Amino acid sequence: MRRLMYRSYGGPETLFVAEVPEPEPGKGQVLIRQAATSVNGGDLQARSGQVRFRTAVPRGFPKGIGQDVVGTVAALGTGVEDLAVGDLVWGVSTGSDAAADLVVMDSDRVAHAPAGIDPVRLAALPVAGTTSLAALVRNGGISAGRRVLVRGVGSVGTTAVQVAIAYGSEVTALCSPLTIDGVKELGADHVLSYLDADPSRLGRFDLLLDTVGRGWEPFREQLAPDGRMLTITADPAHPMASLGRILASSVHGSRRIRFQGELPKRDVLDMLTRLVERGALTPVIDSI
Repeated sequence: MRRLMYRSYGGPETLFVAEVPEPEPGKGQVLIRQAATSVNGGDLQARSGQVRFRTAVPRGFPKGIGQDVVGTVAALGTGVEDLAVGDLVWGVSTGSDAAADLVVMDSDRVAHAPAGIDPVRLAALPVAGTTSLAALVRNGGISAGRRVLVRGVGSVGTTAVQVAIAYGSEVTALCSPLTIDGVKELGADHVLSYLDADPSRLGRFDLLLDTVGRGWEPFREQLAPDGRMLTITADPAHPMASLGRILASSVHGSRRIRFQGELPKRDVLDMLTRLVERGALTPVIDSI
């Protein structure tokens, strides 16, 4: 089968299509024939070498790439009884190898995908959608009437804006000047360019979701005394120092920061499926 891999850290020129043996599902696993995957910010950081603290394991090259899994179940490992061959499922690859014809997944890390939607479009949602839900709902305790700031509206930011709206929050989004119109169409209450947004004039927020990883200190100061900041990345230029500040904040003082990095299991994926099926969350795609 085919698998997209990269030979070294660098630009797109490091990518190549490898012919590798077809994997087989083990106990409690499923084999998924991929319909589509996505290229998101995490993939770009991994391939370029910006997050070597995360991609150094497993060691060596070539490395696989891709996290978004959307496809049909091709085979079942022993002990899997809640899925069937032919089911359309989705999930997040634990091995960063979703850019391939076939992917093996633990059965509790996939769920039935939303019905009636093009699987190619769905491929924009597993990573971004579950990251937003885990951050805002699981760790942020989002609820109606809370003020939410989404800083950086890329793949995660576009889903986070929609999730916050679905939960009845007042949403402020900071984004590129090129994407302001598109973010307004998502329904955010306030949309500002990050180039000229003055943190001190934004007011207080109950939740801050940061997708940038650097320069967040002035925005954190705008959190309410019991507010919480969720971040999905450390500063790529200074990852250890950045992670150290995040960990320290989780122990001392108010306005605590939580790093959002765990891989989702079926309950979060089911939550995502329900939001999509009721029309509260739609894929935002640059190109196919």
